[in-house]
Amino acid sequence: MLFIIKMLARFSLVFMLAGLLTLFSACDNKIDSEPVQPATPTEKRILISGSSSVMPLLKSLSHEFLKDNSDIEIVFLPDARSDAGIAGVVEGQYDIGAVSREMFFEEKSDDLQYLHLAIDGMVMATNSGIKIASLSRALIRDIYAGKITNWAQVGGPDGKISVIDRPEYSSAKISFRATFLDDDFKVAADSVPLERHWQVIDSIQMIPFSIGYTSLGEIIRENPKLNIAAVNRISPTPENLKKGRYAFFRPFGLVLKADPKVEIMRFLNFIFSEKGATIISRSGYLPQRYEILVGVVPERNVIVQEQRYQPLINYLSQRLGKGFSVKLKLLPSYLDVCKGLVAGDLAAAFIDSLAYVAVQKHVNVLVRPEFNGKSSYKGLIFTRQDSGIENLSQMRGKHLVMGGGITTAGYLFPNYFFPHEGFGSLADFFSETSVLGTHEDAIMAVYNRSADVGSAKALVFDMVARENPALKDKMNILVQSSPLPSNVFVLRKNLKNSCFECHHRISRDPVDSRTGCFRAGLGGMLKSYLLNIHENPEGREALAAMLNTDRFIEALPSDYTKLTEMLTELNLDPEDLLLVH
Repeated sequence: MLFIIKMLARFSLVFMLAGLLTLFSACDNKIDSEPVQPATPTEKRILISGSSSVMPLLKSLSHEFLKDNSDIEIVFLPDARSDAGIAGVVEGQYDIGAVSREMFFEEKSDDLQYLHLAIDGMVMATNSGIKIASLSRALIRDIYAGKITNWAQVGGPDGKISVIDRPEYSSAKISFRATFLDDDFKVAADSVPLERHWQVIDSIQMIPFSIGYTSLGEIIRENPKLNIAAVNRISPTPENLKKGRYAFFRPFGLVLKADPKVEIMRFLNFIFSEKGATIISRSGYLPQRYEILVGVVPERNVIVQEQRYQPLINYLSQRLGKGFSVKLKLLPSYLDVCKGLVAGDLAAAFIDSLAYVAVQKHVNVLVRPEFNGKSSYKGLIFTRQDSGIENLSQMRGKHLVMGGGITTAGYLFPNYFFPHEGFGSLADFFSETSVLGTHEDAIMAVYNRSADVGSAKALVFDMVARENPALKDKMNILVQSSPLPSNVFVLRKNLKNSCFECHHRISRDPVDSRTGCFRAGLGGMLKSYLLNIHENPEGREALAAMLNTDRFIEALPSDYTKLTEMLTELNLDPEDLLLVH
């Protein structure tokens, strides 16, 4: 307590601040001293704890949910922090952990899933006596750095600025630092960090010349007497958040086990329903749909690949319903996609067959495309016709470029082919080998004489050649592989049980009578929609954009056994492919 009072003495109004913190401490002690009955998870009981910022919203949602679900008990344990909410789920103490930030890398695992609940706008607030309409990013930085110490320096009244901050571990500070500061930025030594959002609001109201930041949801719900400042002349409103104009916010999320029990799924159904979204909006937050981030690699270039896949992404969003948001994320290489799937940053991806083998422990294969009745492609090894290389032996001592990173045609095929034909390893046979980002990169490197020999996917080679007839005339294909399985659509394994009844009303979908949920889960839904996409007019348009794909066919792990055997013959562990650069 003495430590807190000493910190508050840094403000000009020592006694007022000390009194406020005494009150805060007393309130916290009163809450902590109340006897808490031990709670244990049961089939009909849902235990929730975590971020104190998220808990009021969850209580509002549960209040409405329980009106029609009286057979379920929802128990809110004492508020904690986001990290405690996650740890509680891991240890089995909570069914749902409330978090007000993104999960850190070390917190993610295949046993957990994260659901994006809402966006909480953050606001810069001053005491009501400070009539500052807008603060620039630079001004906010200077105030928190201690470079600007009096409101008179920025056109306000003559008064020393009292800077209220949050602890570094708090989600509010993480968001504040990410938006306005950098990792090395040092906040003024006389600033005072306060633990709870309500402490910040109360302090700013009572301390003249003070400034701080807090939750927009809290401001809308409590309507305190504060001056809310715009940032760079953009007001902190739900509408500006929704349109992406206002950039100071933090995510609200839910962490739960990958295989939640029925009662939790029923509560999630409600949260992500239209009624749940209305409650979230009315509470001052921006409701979020369940986001499915699909990773794609530009086999040629970013613009072409986005045009190729975006219609399919739009189709899946429409079929899954309003509670889902399917988004496309273009990444530089299959290595980046694989790492994103392993880390949980991606929910799904279209990946090369070799990339699938590298991450098969973390994903399920769903479907692969079929072109002209075939779901395969070939790898090529090629040179320029004027290179003087007319056979494989003449490639010795040359520079080989492999296209696409972790790809079957660009990487595995040459690594397997040359030793298998008696030429030894690539390192012994070639003077230099390079792994390039896309198949087109490898093709153009040989065409432009940056390399002597290239390996790439035949489909991409044909596309580039059609657009550039001169290239086709000047290139010489010396080797073609046997057919290789087409790129595959995969889904992370820990997403298979995500389930919301509002998305499963299509009569042909098998539904669980207990929950109203699609029995096969999210993976089953996506697989069903993709396998039947050619029967739908909008689906056929999406297929046409994907290089006139005929349809999708079911993919099975056994389709990739040959690739695993090739890796075994090369004495390569599939997971070691993630180390390829």
